[in-house]
Amino acid sequence: MKIKYIDKIKLILFTFSIIALGSCKKDGFLNVPPKGTLTNAVTFSTQSNAELFVNDIYNALPDYNAGNQVDRVLDAWTDNSNVGATDHEGQTRIRSNALSAGNSTNGAGDFLGWKRNYDCIRKCNVFLKEAEANKSVYDPAWYAQRVGEVRFLRAFFYRMLFENYGGVPLITIPLSNLDGSDIFTERATTDATVAFIEADCDAASAILPQKQNTANLGRATKGAALTLKGDVQLFAASALVNTNNDVTKWAKAATTFRSIIDAPDNPYKLFTTSGAPITTTTGSGTASTAFRDQFLAVNNWNPETVFARGYALPSKGHKREGYLGPVIVKGGQQAWGGISPTQNLIDDYQMDNGKSITDPTSGYDPQHPYLHRESRFEQSIVYDGSYWQGDVFLSRIGGNNQIDLGSTSDISNTGYNARKTLDESISGQTSLGSAPNTSNYQFYRYAEVLLSYAEAQNEAVGPDASVYKAVNAVRSRVLLPDLAGLNQAELRTAIRRERRVEFAFEDKRWYDIRRWDITVKGPAVLNTPTYGMRITGSGTNLVYDPTVIVFQNRYSQFMNWLPIPQDVINANPKLQGHQNPGY
Repeated sequence: MKIKYIDKIKLILFTFSIIALGSCKKDGFLNVPPKGTLTNAVTFSTQSNAELFVNDIYNALPDYNAGNQVDRVLDAWTDNSNVGATDHEGQTRIRSNALSAGNSTNGAGDFLGWKRNYDCIRKCNVFLKEAEANKSVYDPAWYAQRVGEVRFLRAFFYRMLFENYGGVPLITIPLSNLDGSDIFTERATTDATVAFIEADCDAASAILPQKQNTANLGRATKGAALTLKGDVQLFAASALVNTNNDVTKWAKAATTFRSIIDAPDNPYKLFTTSGAPITTTTGSGTASTAFRDQFLAVNNWNPETVFARGYALPSKGHKREGYLGPVIVKGGQQAWGGISPTQNLIDDYQMDNGKSITDPTSGYDPQHPYLHRESRFEQSIVYDGSYWQGDVFLSRIGGNNQIDLGSTSDISNTGYNARKTLDESISGQTSLGSAPNTSNYQFYRYAEVLLSYAEAQNEAVGPDASVYKAVNAVRSRVLLPDLAGLNQAELRTAIRRERRVEFAFEDKRWYDIRRWDITVKGPAVLNTPTYGMRITGSGTNLVYDPTVIVFQNRYSQFMNWLPIPQDVINANPKLQGHQNPGY
């Protein structure tokens, strides 16, 4: 990796001693270390050893680019992507109404897992306790910053728990069954859980720098801590949690995001540098590719990055192109097509004049559906007639990537593949063979700060000038006209559409549709069919049918919260009777 979490040589060496340092694994946080392993006294006796311990906590952050986690994107749990593979829980459990306490899922890499996140929280608690006891041997500035980082990391893992399970047990010390401490803790309320995360983020933001130097790229910053705090506040202010619509909760979130935007030394801005042009087939004359290019390795750590996971060769590259790219390229199978954007998502991309395709004045032509769509469409989606790696992608019947409505192959069952977050210069087979990509995985970027502020402020006070300024900055980057003259409800709809399109394939939609409480209510996005585009005919006589049902989604309201693992409840008397409702 590039960041100091991140010093590649140390990280490789540390991997071999990980059992001695208590890595964040699923082997149970109450286990007694076997004889012969390093003790805390040794681990924290020097600053260099303690540094390795912190690096290992960073290494436990969700790695959605690792191994076969890559194609298990959270968007497949939503109405954004449909992958019919039987080993993908998005369709087989989440959108099939099959989630239960006995048939649960922790998502890709176990990253949503109750046990995994508590194991990592324990690691944070160990550092905070042992580093304090040994701080006399550390450089004071190093110690203060690493405490800030670890409190941020603890808040991050608690955020993973809160936004998937609700209120959770709040543990601040490394529990042990050897010293007589009470190892059983009850669930806290959602408000108490949010307050705990806020406190950790406040403590971290008071210590951490606005910007890390080159040697420390990837470590937490003040902006990262505030963005995490705002993320949790936004979730807590939304309908799933804030059932009485207490506007003060929206105001809190707005205030946090506003503090990032208005900071005198705000280091963030939207990325606007374009690279190689896209061979356009929309007729929109896309002049900027910055939206696509911000996700390329050459642009790692650009000013839009708030917090990201880094990668470095030779030992830590990833395979996004092989797992997620279009399947058939230049006559042969190159990739596995792990993202199949739905027609439901495609329909939310506006025209290049800023109007929705449902607007009769937009100029949308159902039989030329890709003409004059907004630039994020072409920068995000591979569609029939578009180019990928110098080849024309044809999902039409008889084409090289003919829509696979039966899900019998890796080819898309919606008629679309993803372009966004992929590097078109890397072939699928090269990707699968050598994992050459080192592009960052973005946890938070500045566009999210802007749109989150716009949403929270609109809900708190309505569409004031600051709301328009934030959302229009995001639209301007992709050459869309400014929004203006909308009422609160209209602007709410517009901001939600912006979030869906701006953050497609970034693992955000799962959290948005749940917190908005629209999975089974209102538009009921997980109880409506998933649609694809079936194209028949040939030459210039093509017929487009966007009403083909690919999958009939089924979902229940109680599934908006994941079930606490039953063995965890069985082991903790204080959790018994406190399972999430419906399980």
